[in-house]
Amino acid sequence: MKLGINQRELGMHVGVNQSTITKIENGKIRPSYELVYSIFRFLESFEDSSIGLIGDIQVTPVIFVDKSEKLRRAISMMQNRGFKQLPVKDGELVVGGISERSVSRQIVKVKDPTQLLNKPVSEFMEDPFPMVPESTPISWVTSLLQHSQAVLTTRKGRVFGIVTNADLIKVISTR
Repeated sequence: MKLGINQRELGMHVGVNQSTITKIENGKIRPSYELVYSIFRFLESFEDSSIGLIGDIQVTPVIFVDKSEKLRRAISMMQNRGFKQLPVKDGELVVGGISERSVSRQIVKVKDPTQLLNKPVSEFMEDPFPMVPESTPISWVTSLLQHSQAVLTTRKGRVFGIVTNADLIKVISTR
């Protein structure tokens, strides 16, 4: 069965590099139980695509904010577009994420929250949102969204779309 993923993508999902996957496929190394379990769990996720693929519900294009932008700009972007989070870039690299939650955590720590508005986004960003190929089943991404504000989708190794819990709710409500 063709799954539409390559060795690099499989390795990325299970925490190893592409050469390790090649060596396993060629019988050159014996993987640990934990790695085999991770690979099987990932591959099993492709069996449950009955509710669709993440690419079916992704929002494009992705709106990014640069890590050097002022917080004021990021807040304005989120408010004007009705977003609760934005991925953060440094040049072409996705380096983090900023959300209403990450900002509100900082607001409660200062006497005058307006002083935060001129600080760079990098002071408020959290870890980058997880990235998955757009061919990933929606059912697999739901668990990621329990731990992250959003999931970025990729096409040919480049960020292509974004999915949030709000997008998942839309899937349920339209069925």
